[in-house]
Amino acid sequence: MKLSIGHKLLSLREDRQLTQVEMADLLQIPDATYARYERNHTQVPYDKIVKFADLLKVPVQELLPDTMSINSQNHHHSGQGGGGFIFGNQNFYFGDNVIQEQLNKQNQELAKENKELRDKLESLESKIEELLKKMS
Repeated sequence: MKLSIGHKLLSLREDRQLTQVEMADLLQIPDATYARYERNHTQVPYDKIVKFADLLKVPVQELLPDTMSINSQNHHHSGQGGGGFIFGNQNFYFGDNVIQEQLNKQNQELAKENKELRDKLESLESKIEELLKKMS
């Protein structure tokens, strides 16, 4: 399945104040290809959208067209869990491994950010203690 997501890519690029060449480099694709994606001259395969979301550090939903949504309903009738997405009146299923992989990456990034913030906080607390000692 391929999707036109040019306006989403343009918006993300402008939010980051990047040129098309810089955005293409970030997405690891040729700049001419990126320009065609952004102008909706070429549709982006769904698997690339997942990769782009990962590289841009945004949820996949942010790149999907507005007529599309992601669900996380269990597929009990097939014995599979996980979720998929809805485009128009069609449902597309993707398995637990895709969802779990994205959640794991997000959790790892959050844990790293959390540790960095804790380290900064500890450093600030030490500096405050030192300043208070010097003042007394």
